[in-house]
Amino acid sequence: MKKKLMLAGVIILVIGVAMFFGGPYIFKNSVNLNELVPFKNSIDIRPGFNVVLGVVPAGKIFAAVYNDSLSAPINISVTGGNINYQNENSTFIVEYYNTGNSNKSVYALNNYTEPLTLNYSMLTFSSNGIIYSLLMVLLGGLLMFIGGIIAVIGLILKPKRHDLI
Repeated sequence: MKKKLMLAGVIILVIGVAMFFGGPYIFKNSVNLNELVPFKNSIDIRPGFNVVLGVVPAGKIFAAVYNDSLSAPINISVTGGNINYQNENSTFIVEYYNTGNSNKSVYALNNYTEPLTLNYSMLTFSSNGIIYSLLMVLLGGLLMFIGGIIAVIGLILKPKRHDLI
Protein backbone atom coordinates (compact mmCIF):
# COMPACT_ATOMS: atom_id res chain seq x y z
CA MET A 1 0.00 0.00 0.00
CA LYS A 2 1.25 3.45 -0.91
CA LYS A 3 0.10 5.60 1.99
CA LYS A 4 0.81 9.00 0.41
CA LEU A 5 -1.06 8.13 -2.77
CA MET A 6 -3.99 6.72 -0.82
CA LEU A 7 -4.04 9.77 1.46
CA ALA A 8 -4.03 12.11 -1.57
CA GLY A 9 -6.95 10.16 -3.05
CA VAL A 10 -8.92 10.35 0.20
CA ILE A 11 -8.32 14.12 0.46
CA ILE A 12 -9.51 14.64 -3.13
CA LEU A 13 -12.52 12.40 -2.41
CA VAL A 14 -13.47 14.42 0.70
CA ILE A 15 -13.17 17.72 -1.19
CA GLY A 16 -15.37 16.25 -3.94
CA VAL A 17 -18.00 15.13 -1.41
CA ALA A 18 -18.02 18.60 0.20
CA MET A 19 -18.48 20.29 -3.17
CA PHE A 20 -21.09 17.78 -4.36
CA PHE A 21 -23.28 18.27 -1.32
CA GLY A 22 -22.47 21.98 -0.93
CA GLY A 23 -23.80 22.80 -4.41
CA PRO A 24 -27.48 22.14 -3.59
CA TYR A 25 -27.05 24.15 -0.38
CA ILE A 26 -25.92 27.17 -2.42
CA PHE A 27 -28.86 26.65 -4.79
CA LYS A 28 -31.27 26.48 -1.86
CA ASN A 29 -29.91 29.75 -0.46
CA SER A 30 -30.05 31.58 -3.81
CA VAL A 31 -33.60 30.55 -4.78
CA ASN A 32 -36.52 30.05 -2.42
CA LEU A 33 -39.02 28.26 -4.65
CA ASN A 34 -41.53 28.09 -1.78
CA GLU A 35 -42.13 31.80 -2.39
CA LEU A 36 -43.86 30.91 -5.66
CA VAL A 37 -46.11 28.10 -4.44
CA PRO A 38 -48.83 29.90 -2.44
CA PHE A 39 -50.42 33.04 -3.81
CA LYS A 40 -49.14 35.39 -1.12
CA ASN A 41 -50.36 38.66 -2.57
CA SER A 42 -53.81 39.78 -3.68
CA ILE A 43 -54.77 43.06 -5.31
CA ASP A 44 -57.88 44.46 -7.00
CA ILE A 45 -57.33 46.19 -10.34
CA ARG A 46 -59.93 48.41 -12.00
CA PRO A 47 -60.41 48.23 -15.79
CA GLY A 48 -57.67 50.05 -17.70
CA PHE A 49 -55.46 50.51 -14.61
CA ASN A 50 -52.10 48.95 -13.86
CA VAL A 51 -50.17 48.11 -10.70
CA VAL A 52 -46.49 47.48 -10.04
CA LEU A 53 -45.89 43.84 -9.13
CA GLY A 54 -42.22 44.26 -8.33
CA VAL A 55 -38.87 45.70 -9.25
CA VAL A 56 -36.17 43.62 -10.94
CA PRO A 57 -32.60 44.70 -10.14
CA ALA A 58 -30.00 44.64 -12.92
CA GLY A 59 -28.68 41.15 -13.58
CA LYS A 60 -31.50 39.42 -11.70
CA ILE A 61 -34.32 37.10 -12.76
CA PHE A 62 -37.95 37.84 -11.92
CA ALA A 63 -40.48 35.02 -11.72
CA ALA A 64 -44.15 35.25 -10.81
CA VAL A 65 -47.09 32.89 -10.63
CA TYR A 66 -50.58 34.34 -10.77
CA ASN A 67 -54.23 33.72 -11.38
CA ASP A 68 -57.11 36.16 -11.45
CA SER A 69 -60.83 36.28 -10.87
CA LEU A 70 -61.51 36.21 -14.63
CA SER A 71 -59.24 33.17 -15.24
CA ALA A 72 -57.86 35.00 -18.23
CA PRO A 73 -54.36 36.26 -18.99
CA ILE A 74 -53.70 39.89 -18.18
CA ASN A 75 -51.03 42.12 -19.65
CA ILE A 76 -47.79 41.82 -17.63
CA SER A 77 -45.05 44.08 -18.95
CA VAL A 78 -41.63 45.55 -18.27
CA THR A 79 -40.53 48.86 -19.73
CA GLY A 80 -38.01 48.04 -22.44
CA GLY A 81 -38.16 44.25 -22.01
CA ASN A 82 -39.98 41.11 -23.06
CA ILE A 83 -41.71 38.82 -20.59
CA ASN A 84 -42.10 35.07 -21.09
CA TYR A 85 -45.57 33.61 -20.34
CA GLN A 86 -46.78 30.09 -19.69
CA ASN A 87 -50.34 29.03 -18.96
CA GLU A 88 -51.03 25.95 -16.82
CA ASN A 89 -54.77 25.43 -16.15
CA SER A 90 -55.57 29.13 -15.63
CA THR A 91 -52.44 29.63 -13.53
CA PHE A 92 -49.99 31.84 -15.36
CA ILE A 93 -46.21 31.76 -15.00
CA VAL A 94 -44.21 34.86 -15.90
CA GLU A 95 -40.44 35.21 -16.09
CA TYR A 96 -38.09 38.01 -17.03
CA TYR A 97 -34.29 38.36 -16.96
CA ASN A 98 -33.04 41.93 -16.55
CA THR A 99 -29.91 42.21 -18.66
CA GLY A 100 -29.81 46.00 -18.38
CA ASN A 101 -27.80 48.24 -16.05
CA SER A 102 -30.72 49.62 -14.07
CA ASN A 103 -33.73 48.38 -12.11
CA LYS A 104 -36.90 47.67 -14.09
CA SER A 105 -40.49 47.64 -12.82
CA VAL A 106 -42.92 44.85 -13.69
CA TYR A 107 -46.49 46.04 -14.31
CA ALA A 108 -49.82 44.22 -14.40
CA LEU A 109 -52.50 45.89 -16.54
CA ASN A 110 -56.19 45.04 -16.37
CA ASN A 111 -56.97 45.05 -20.09
CA TYR A 112 -60.58 43.91 -19.54
CA THR A 113 -63.78 45.94 -19.07
CA GLU A 114 -64.53 44.68 -15.56
CA PRO A 115 -62.53 44.80 -12.33
CA LEU A 116 -60.48 41.78 -11.38
CA THR A 117 -58.67 40.39 -8.37
CA LEU A 118 -55.09 39.34 -9.03
CA ASN A 119 -53.60 36.66 -6.76
CA TYR A 120 -49.86 36.32 -7.22
CA SER A 121 -46.51 35.36 -5.78
CA MET A 122 -43.20 36.58 -7.09
CA LEU A 123 -39.53 35.95 -6.63
CA THR A 124 -36.37 37.77 -7.71
CA PHE A 125 -33.10 35.84 -7.75
CA SER A 126 -29.63 35.75 -9.23
CA SER A 127 -28.69 33.28 -11.92
CA ASN A 128 -25.08 33.23 -10.64
CA GLY A 129 -26.03 31.19 -7.57
CA ILE A 130 -27.72 28.59 -9.75
CA ILE A 131 -24.75 28.36 -12.12
CA TYR A 132 -22.24 28.10 -9.25
CA SER A 133 -24.26 25.38 -7.55
CA LEU A 134 -24.46 23.32 -10.76
CA LEU A 135 -20.73 23.71 -11.34
CA MET A 136 -20.01 22.66 -7.76
CA VAL A 137 -22.13 19.50 -8.13
CA LEU A 138 -20.47 18.58 -11.42
CA LEU A 139 -16.93 19.31 -10.23
CA GLY A 140 -17.61 17.60 -6.90
CA GLY A 141 -18.81 14.46 -8.67
CA LEU A 142 -15.70 14.46 -10.86
CA LEU A 143 -13.40 14.93 -7.86
CA MET A 144 -15.14 12.12 -5.97
CA PHE A 145 -14.60 9.81 -8.94
CA ILE A 146 -10.93 10.79 -9.38
CA GLY A 147 -10.22 10.71 -5.63
CA GLY A 148 -11.80 7.27 -5.32
CA ILE A 149 -9.68 5.90 -8.15
CA ILE A 150 -6.49 7.37 -6.70
CA ALA A 151 -7.29 6.00 -3.22
CA VAL A 152 -7.95 2.50 -4.63
CA ILE A 153 -4.72 2.60 -6.65
CA GLY A 154 -2.87 3.65 -3.49
CA LEU A 155 -4.36 0.65 -1.65
CA ILE A 156 -3.52 -1.82 -4.42
CA LEU A 157 0.04 -0.76 -5.24
CA LYS A 158 2.77 -2.32 -3.16
CA PRO A 159 5.61 -0.16 -1.87
CA LYS A 160 9.02 -0.54 -3.46
CA ARG A 161 11.31 -2.97 -1.72
CA HIS A 162 14.79 -1.80 -0.98
CA ASP A 163 16.99 -4.88 -0.86
CA LEU A 164 20.26 -4.58 0.96
CA ILE A 165 23.26 -5.97 -0.88
